[in-house]
Amino acid sequence: MKKIILILLLIVVLGAGYFALTEERGVELPKKEEETETPEEVSDKEEVEVPQEEKDKEKTAPPKETEKEEDVAGKVAIIIDDLGYNPSLDKELAEIDNTLTLAILPFLNHTAQVVDTFKNRDNFELILHIPLEPISKDAHEERMAMTDMSRAEIIHFLDEALNEMGEVVDGVNNHKGSKFTSDKESMKWLLEGVKERGLFFVDSYTSGESVVFSLAREMGVPTAKRDIFLDVVDDPQEIREKLYEVEAKARREGAAIAIGHHKENTIRVLKEELPAMEERGIKFVPVSKLLK
Repeated sequence: MKKIILILLLIVVLGAGYFALTEERGVELPKKEEETETPEEVSDKEEVEVPQEEKDKEKTAPPKETEKEEDVAGKVAIIIDDLGYNPSLDKELAEIDNTLTLAILPFLNHTAQVVDTFKNRDNFELILHIPLEPISKDAHEERMAMTDMSRAEIIHFLDEALNEMGEVVDGVNNHKGSKFTSDKESMKWLLEGVKERGLFFVDSYTSGESVVFSLAREMGVPTAKRDIFLDVVDDPQEIREKLYEVEAKARREGAAIAIGHHKENTIRVLKEELPAMEERGIKFVPVSKLLK
C-alpha cells in the first residue's frame, strides 16, 4: 500500500515539474479543436504575380465592342444616286458621318472628281450607277445600255463604265432602266458580266415589271432591291416622312433599303435626321451588307 502511495506522489511531482518547465520556456501547446487554414485557402489569399508581358497586353488591348445585336432596332442602307452631275453638293454630302452608299454615274465630266472625293472615306461605299434604257425616249441618256444591243456590246458597255470608276467599286445599281430591267435576255447578259467580275447588283426598281431581283437570285448574283424612294417629291418634309417610313420598315422587318438623290434638300434632311435615327437604334450599313 505504501508503495502505491509513493508511486502516485512521484507522478504528481513529475507532472508539476513538466508544466512548470514548459511555461518557463514559453512553449505554446496546441489548442484542442483549433481551426486551421488548408493549403488551398492559404494559396487563395496570396497575391498572384502577373507576368509583365500580360500586363502590357491589358494596357494595349483594344476596347471591347459595346454594341450588341439586340440593341439594334433595325438596319438601313441608304443609296444616294446620280453623283457626277453636281459636284458643288459634294462638300455638303461629305460632312455626313453616317454610313451611306454612293452611286456614281460614268461618262460625265465630274465622274473622276467625285470618285477621288469619296473613295478614301470609310463611311461611304461607292458603286457604279449604270445607265440603262428607260421606256420613255424623252428620258434617254447620251450613253446607255440598250435592249437592242448584243451580249458583247452590253458587256463592253459595262467594262467601259467600270473603267470610269477606277476599280474602286464592288457593286452596281441601275440608273433609269425601266425598259432594260424588264427585258429578261438583256438583263441576263448584263448580270452575267456582273457575276464574272465578282460584283453585286442592286435593283433600283424603277419598274414593277423588273426581272432583276428574281433573275439575279436564280443566277447566283448577290443582289438586293430598293424598298423606298426618299425624294420623288423634292420637299424637305416629304423626304423626312419617307425616312420615317424607312425606319418603320426596318423596325418591322429587320432591314430596309432606301434610295435618295444627289439633291440639296435630300442631303440637308439626311444631315438633320440620320443622327437622331441612330440614337433611336437604327444602324446604317452599306447596301453590300443587305444582299441576298
